Amino acid sequence: MLSTQYMVLARHPYRESALLLSGISPDCGKLDLVAHGAQKVSARDFPVADLYRVLAVEYDRSEKSELGTLRRAELEEDFSALAEQPKHFLFAGKVGHFLLRNSMPDAPLPFTFDALRSIFSQLALPSGTEGAWSMTQCSVVLKCTYLYENGLLPEAVSEKQNEFLENLVAAGIENAPLPSCPESYWTPLNQWLNSLLDFHHLVR
Repeated sequence: MLSTQYMVLARHPYRESALLLSGISPDCGKLDLVAHGAQKVSARDFPVADLYRVLAVEYDRSEKSELGTLRRAELEEDFSALAEQPKHFLFAGKVGHFLLRNSMPDAPLPFTFDALRSIFSQLALPSGTEGAWSMTQCSVVLKCTYLYENGLLPEAVSEKQNEFLENLVAAGIENAPLPSCPESYWTPLNQWLNSLLDFHHLVR
């Protein structure tokens, strides 16, 4: 029996009454789990297995397959409130697509996992919350953290820029205030990160 934290990023019907969950774990990277019986109306085993939730899971996995069998799931955090803002919900779907396409099984992603929790917590805040991160800022935080964790973020041209990027990653990991910069800086920074993703042939 294996155990880890798990963010559900996609769920699909699987066979008769099961659900196939796809998400990421700080310990295991991309992780696909089958929850048997989870589609039944009266199912009580996995009522928490839903999108944009952090679960504490226990699962089995065969040596012959990367698909695990979910045995226990306990809710830790629920970010489903971001669905109350359609733009945020659609953005979360794009984030999930990016991570599922660009993450590998058994490749730990602790920094990216923490950054994902941070941006989902920001997106789930009520509309108009003072100090909440914009979608562009959320995008920058996640891409920067993912590239940094995977050794794909090049050194900036100055020590000051390196310090800014490191503080940006730290803010994502800790869900702390973002480093200060002009508002106009976020869009070109997001475009620069997109160019890095394209350079490394990552799906976005």
